[in-house]
Amino acid sequence: MLALQSIGSAQAYFTQQSTQPKAIIRDARVAMSSEPEETPVPAPVVDARYCAAGATAFAVTKTISVTGHDFTVNDARGVAVMQVEAAVFSFLQARSLLLDAASRRPVVTLQDDSYMATSRWQAYRGDSTSRRNLLFVAVKLSPLNLARTKVRVFLASNGSGERVPDFVISGSYYDGACTVSAKGRGDDGYAIAQITRQDTAGGALLGRHTYTARVNPGVDHAFIISLAVILDEMYH
Repeated sequence: MLALQSIGSAQAYFTQQSTQPKAIIRDARVAMSSEPEETPVPAPVVDARYCAAGATAFAVTKTISVTGHDFTVNDARGVAVMQVEAAVFSFLQARSLLLDAASRRPVVTLQDDSYMATSRWQAYRGDSTSRRNLLFVAVKLSPLNLARTKVRVFLASNGSGERVPDFVISGSYYDGACTVSAKGRGDDGYAIAQITRQDTAGGALLGRHTYTARVNPGVDHAFIISLAVILDEMYH
């Protein structure tokens, strides 16, 4: 009887041990499936050289100038990395150049193409305004709710006839916080950057607005800085 009990106990032990690896594998699969997915990174819009491995932040400050549309762009260390200079004699169609601060090389040309109640800006590669160098178009329709901001951004490769945007700027410009989202996962897409506005009393009176552009890892910061400048132009 004792021998039979021992055999039964041994069989129960080995049966229990043989089921443990299956349970461990099953638990591991559950844990893996519950891990949050990484936020995707959109392809560079201006150039891959402006995509940093880590998160970055830039201060985009409007300066007092002849045109009233010039900006300086500093990184988190306070180093000037880009400048925006508006064309002095572009009265009929406003135009600005985003320049590399060190080399003075044109990175992006921003041109106003607004009509009626629609605010529309085009961005071109370098100092060109040729259709073949078009990078993207940003469009803000006249909103029913003036407190809310919604700017739709269409890449040059977008074939929807400006119906389905590639990116959306949403939030409230007047409250000082907007989010840039890339479309592709549901209706709201996924956030890739944030543009906030901080104005001092004296600076606001002089039209000297300061923006902070916080950019996710791998996202083209020249693109986001261009959007910050376009936001300012659309609201002033």
